[in-house]
Amino acid sequence: MKDNIRKMTQADSQAMFELAAYAFNSEKTEMRKKRFDWLVDCSANYGCFEDDQLTAQIIATPFTIDFHGTTYKMSGIGSVSSYPEYRGQGNISALMKQILFDLKTEKTALSYLAPFSYPFYRRYGYEQLFEQIEYKISSRDWPQTPLTDRHIYRCNWEEAKPAITSIYEQWLAENPGGVVREDWWLDYKFSLGKDYRFAIVENPLGKVEGYLVYEVTVEQFVIHEWLALNQKSYTALAGFIGSHSGATHQFYYKKGFSGEQLSYLMPSPLLEIQIQPYMMGRIVDFESFIEAYPFIPESTEATFYLELQDDYGPWNNGIWQLIIKDGKTTIKKDITPTAEIAGKILHANIQGWTQFFMGYASGKKLHFHEIITGEAKQIEYFDQFIPEGKPVLEDYF
Repeated sequence: MKDNIRKMTQADSQAMFELAAYAFNSEKTEMRKKRFDWLVDCSANYGCFEDDQLTAQIIATPFTIDFHGTTYKMSGIGSVSSYPEYRGQGNISALMKQILFDLKTEKTALSYLAPFSYPFYRRYGYEQLFEQIEYKISSRDWPQTPLTDRHIYRCNWEEAKPAITSIYEQWLAENPGGVVREDWWLDYKFSLGKDYRFAIVENPLGKVEGYLVYEVTVEQFVIHEWLALNQKSYTALAGFIGSHSGATHQFYYKKGFSGEQLSYLMPSPLLEIQIQPYMMGRIVDFESFIEAYPFIPESTEATFYLELQDDYGPWNNGIWQLIIKDGKTTIKKDITPTAEIAGKILHANIQGWTQFFMGYASGKKLHFHEIITGEAKQIEYFDQFIPEGKPVLEDYF
């Protein structure tokens, strides 16, 4: 670790808060400080100093993500900030190098972040992995829904927490790439400093089947999360939302985009809908990522040769051999590109391989755009081993 970079503790929290507030031009309220301190307590905090003055910082929060039933360690990068007089001196780059090195040492396979600039974070090996879809629907256009036998009740956070935890875990099993929400993160996300309302839906036997997290004003009914395990409970919650049409002008809903949009469920599909780029991600430690990767089981053994380029993760650089059979992988690094295998090697930087293995884009599509290069038949064959499903994220950090 460079002399001017060190890990920070709660003792540095005030200086960190001051820097974040200045860099993001945010108001320094007591509740913002409380939320910031909570995040600092649960994270690895890196700072760049000059004469004991904090000049730049990054917060790296450890999470676990679920990817088709396989769990990976993931570091959520946030609060990337520096004072203006110290910008352009390479401090953020130095911090990112140190963080990625430490994550690799800890065998953290992945890292996500919310970018202020996509080109800026691409230089560190991050690439777009997630999208969101945003709906703005006039209250008069919300669909009429039939009555169901489901029961809905409103409650506070402590009453809603067990139901939200259970339903989200079941949803996560079918939506790859999302965060496994620990107890502290649930409280941080939904309770601390938030004024959310909660509604729970039960079936006739009293079993919880869905929930709604929302805020409502005269101007907007904002849906923060809306999950249900079946159509009847989904419809019941839709009816509950629609019952507010006389109290608000517009319904607003933003969620992770899995490739499906809901306009076909509306009386008129001419809605204000926008698909937006969301968070970025990267593979940090390719070896540990691939060793645990849930390849689609095939009885026939398949061998692939991948060349990786990773400027900020040099441990990933080189030619890798992957032997896949029955969903398991044998992996070798630093393969010599002999004449026998030269034509079989698939080439990409860490961004391209991240998008491929995380299911954001198929190998065929990435090959078409020359993000992955090599034999077309080879990458199309490789596609057969990658589990289907676009990564979906419902969290922000």
